[in-house]
Amino acid sequence: MNIAARPVTVAMLAAAVLAGAFVGAAARGSEVLAAACQRSAPADEPCRGALEQAAAGDVLALAEQWVAARRYAPAQQVLEQLRRRQPWDARVEQRLHEVRSLAEEAAWLARRRDDAASAAVGDLALVETRCTRLSGGEALAACDRVLLVRPGDARILTARGDLLLTLNRAPEALVAYRAAAARAPSPALAQKIALAEAIVRPVPLAQEGAASAASGAVPALPDAAAFGRFHALVIGNNAYRHLDRLETAINDARAIGDVLRAHYGFTVRLLTDATRAEIVEVLDEYRSRLEPADNLLIYYAGHGWLDPEADKGFWLPVDAHQDKRTQWVSNDTVRDALRALKAKHVLVVADSCFSGALTRGAAPRAGRGSDYLLRMSRLKARQVLSSGGLEPVADSAGGGHSPFAAALLETLKKNEGVLDATSLFAELRRPVALRSDQVPQFADIRMAGHEGGDFLFVRRR
Repeated sequence: MNIAARPVTVAMLAAAVLAGAFVGAAARGSEVLAAACQRSAPADEPCRGALEQAAAGDVLALAEQWVAARRYAPAQQVLEQLRRRQPWDARVEQRLHEVRSLAEEAAWLARRRDDAASAAVGDLALVETRCTRLSGGEALAACDRVLLVRPGDARILTARGDLLLTLNRAPEALVAYRAAAARAPSPALAQKIALAEAIVRPVPLAQEGAASAASGAVPALPDAAAFGRFHALVIGNNAYRHLDRLETAINDARAIGDVLRAHYGFTVRLLTDATRAEIVEVLDEYRSRLEPADNLLIYYAGHGWLDPEADKGFWLPVDAHQDKRTQWVSNDTVRDALRALKAKHVLVVADSCFSGALTRGAAPRAGRGSDYLLRMSRLKARQVLSSGGLEPVADSAGGGHSPFAAALLETLKKNEGVLDATSLFAELRRPVALRSDQVPQFADIRMAGHEGGDFLFVRRR
């Protein structure tokens, strides 16, 4: 648009100077012509007759008056008549071309305004979808736009509160939840309000944490069994049939599985060089087997891909082709599987290229004491921790592991108590960013049943 606009602007400036000369030289003739044509259209007899008798300079001056008033149609008509009289006049041909360009641009802008007005309702629906399905600042801005039109919408207020909570803005989230509850109270909202209040007023927990830190003791917690059973589906793909082979994915998966089993008591299901069918079948098995008190961690190390046109991410199993999506596992497939699980807490840990497509950004919340962890253990959680954003990630950084897997293993091994997923992300984000060109992401998975909980890693003593 800028390139096209530049010659028009120069031409308009030149024409204005030229028109001034014409007007100054033949002011009286222009006034007579303007008087005749103001009473009728250029195609009507009075104006047409006056145009045929007028000097070329008078016709150009009249056209400039209409251009200044943005009346491009009559200006174009009189210039066309003048060109028929004087086809050899380069000034007339040039100005007619410029006026046609101005008329086309004005028509385009008018259509754009009309389209925007007619699409206002549809645009609001799109903005509402962004509010309820995305995460981070973009989603929050969308919620605010909807609330300008529907300030009392309890569903949008609740979504806004959820977003604010993930952005570590608990006081604002509390205001949004209370406003939603004033219009449509529900047990779920009451639970969200209680959670936000506990985060806003953490004095007893902070005192407990300070006392524990001073004594060097881990805060008192119930037995690990109180947090439910822990399961892990660990997937590592190296030997791709149609894509480049990876070096560390299987080694990463086995090491992660070993730590989860030995230090945290997980029941681990390891899949190496898994096909799409194997991954989907195991997810279906968990759907029928897990109970409401269970916890499931899904770890995936392998190729990933982002379809920029569809704005959708994919895991690429070992049978995937580069240009055929038949064997790809989409984020939608993973999200739908998580939504159907009965498990209380589910955390997806994805170490693959473009794995951040499952997230839309979130800031970590500060860790709390034992009361906070117990509260998190009761609330349903659907979360994703990815090795990077919408970007390629490193397969190896030396030592037989990817940068992300190395940091994850280190963090899990040094934990001596209960580690929530939010704190896990805060611990490994900086080491990964320092060792590679990728930055891990962490967020709640929208539209998958997340209710404000947090996945917990409970160290077996």
